[in-house]
Amino acid sequence: MSGPRREPVVVRSDYGLPYSKGLMAQSIMATGLPPTRSFELARAVEGRLSNLDQAEVALDDLRQVAEDVLGAEEGQAVVTRFRQWWTLRRLDRPLVVLLGGVTGVGKSTVATQLATRLGITRVIATDQIRQVVRAFFSREFMPAVHYSSFDASLALDEPPPGSAGAVAGFLQQAHDIAPGIDALVERAVSERSQIVIEGVHVLPHIPSPRLRERAVTVHALLAVGDQNAHRERFEARASQAPRPAARYLEAFDRLRTLQDHLVQQASESGIPVIDELRTDSALNRVVEVVLDSVGSAQPAGTPR
Repeated sequence: MSGPRREPVVVRSDYGLPYSKGLMAQSIMATGLPPTRSFELARAVEGRLSNLDQAEVALDDLRQVAEDVLGAEEGQAVVTRFRQWWTLRRLDRPLVVLLGGVTGVGKSTVATQLATRLGITRVIATDQIRQVVRAFFSREFMPAVHYSSFDASLALDEPPPGSAGAVAGFLQQAHDIAPGIDALVERAVSERSQIVIEGVHVLPHIPSPRLRERAVTVHALLAVGDQNAHRERFEARASQAPRPAARYLEAFDRLRTLQDHLVQQASESGIPVIDELRTDSALNRVVEVVLDSVGSAQPAGTPR
């Protein structure tokens, strides 16, 4: 009579760790499947490992078992997404995700959830960089960084009239904080660490093309094409933060002008523009863009 079956151990390098349904569920969630379903599939992977009747299983064998389960339960498209996520740990360059868009399109929420889904620990907003820059440089020396992106035209001595002034002020502000964004990417590249940078200031030329080439750089722009839906987001904030909400509503036309400019730049540069009103739909589209780029950048010898 055989004894109790041992818990499968995943062997990685020179140490072993017990199989974790939680970690596997997180990996499967990166394909876009919801948490509940991901955990069910992680449990199915555990069952398949137990049926192997092995005390140990190599990491690549675990991946193959997971792919078999996903293929049988969800189909080839999910298997492809899982393989792309698995490739993240084998990239020969760090992953840098750039998520652009004006205020009110959901950048911060999507960036945070994207990082969680892909296991990225660093999320930085370009407004944080602007805050640092303005702490070091006076209003007299670098005036544009002392205004919001949609009000930066007030820093110009002779701003162009109308909407062109809003764009010109914003571009001056983006230029002023670009070295800070470059420094952030430079450090991520030197440390080989993955990072998500979100903010209105990530443009086709920010960070610099030189740095983009040293990383697996993925750039996407979030937008809300429906003007009424965009306005309603600020109105919904009014009960929680009335003063900022009122300020955004007052500047709403300028925000829309900046969005039109960003969308045009993105379209001309081949950057995906993601216009999804639901956060989960926007997140899934961003994940698709990231994983497709990772799949294209995977090193030789990585299983497809």
